[in-house]
Amino acid sequence: MTTDNQTSLIAYQTMTRALWRQFRPMADGHTAAVSVDSRGQLVLMNRRPSASESYYRPASGVYWVDVAVQYARLQLELPTAEGVFAFHAAIDVAWRISDPVQAIKDRLSEGEAVYRPFLERKLRDMSQEFEVDRFADAERHINTYFTDRTVDLPSGVALLRCMVTLAPEESARNHIQERTFDRRRTERRNAEHTAHLHGAELQRDWNAAAHGLAMQSAKQGQDIAALEQRHSAELEQQRILHYTKALQSGGVGILALQLASNPADVSEVVQIMLRQKQLDFEGARGVLDALMEQRLITRRDVQDILAPTSKVIADRLSPAPTVAPAYHEPFSELAASPATTAEEAEKIEDPDEDDPDHD
Repeated sequence: MTTDNQTSLIAYQTMTRALWRQFRPMADGHTAAVSVDSRGQLVLMNRRPSASESYYRPASGVYWVDVAVQYARLQLELPTAEGVFAFHAAIDVAWRISDPVQAIKDRLSEGEAVYRPFLERKLRDMSQEFEVDRFADAERHINTYFTDRTVDLPSGVALLRCMVTLAPEESARNHIQERTFDRRRTERRNAEHTAHLHGAELQRDWNAAAHGLAMQSAKQGQDIAALEQRHSAELEQQRILHYTKALQSGGVGILALQLASNPADVSEVVQIMLRQKQLDFEGARGVLDALMEQRLITRRDVQDILAPTSKVIADRLSPAPTVAPAYHEPFSELAASPATTAEEAEKIEDPDEDDPDHD
């Protein structure tokens, strides 16, 4: 086969009657034959010419068109939503000539001149919807759009597949990295701050619980101490009352029995006895003082009354040998009071001598 003006996609072969009668279309499916007659009419030949076509309408030439799938790779710069950054797009394209007759009419020499403008325009429109840090979303959106989609383009070209890989440009990549690092540092600081606050709250709760427990323990201790004091005071009052009743009633045997079982109460019982004697003596003295104030008796009468009893009172108020001498002190004045009264009575003149009305 002789061909003239052969290109990578379309090749032309001059045809004679003899060659035309021997013409057979290729059966490999990768090449299409288009005949052209003397009038320039193009006919896609998918069979051998008939006898009448060979005799009456012989072709002046045949165009052999490559209709196999072609593959190419493009590099494009696509804009982003910010406008100041761009995507680096690596595009894998699969295309073929779907209309050989139209490709011959448009004198198609290469497919990139047809699909590149289309892809550039379409991908720019789609990429502008995404910011630079969303390059993965933009890539997924574009690839989803072209999945299982055949696009018929001018000059008989069909775009069969378009796979895009997007990446931000270098300046945008650095910007994204810094922003990502800042966000991660912020998240880490926030996590540490949250953990610190949580720890502080736990410590505060623990301190509050410990403080409450300490206050409760202190309150319980105070309550127990107060209860023990009240109980001790009640027992003390009961013992004092018991001993006082025993002394007042003269139950010396009961008192001795109680003191034998509680030797520690001896001093207390002695004090009670001394106070009792003191009260008796002070009561008598109060009566005498009242009589003297009413001038019912004189000091000489008081001396006569106290003289016989002073020794008895002193003997009764004298402590036993087992009692400490310290117990003499409250009643020393009382023991000496009768003698003192007698001395005063001697120094004071008899009121009867000065009273002219005295019988």
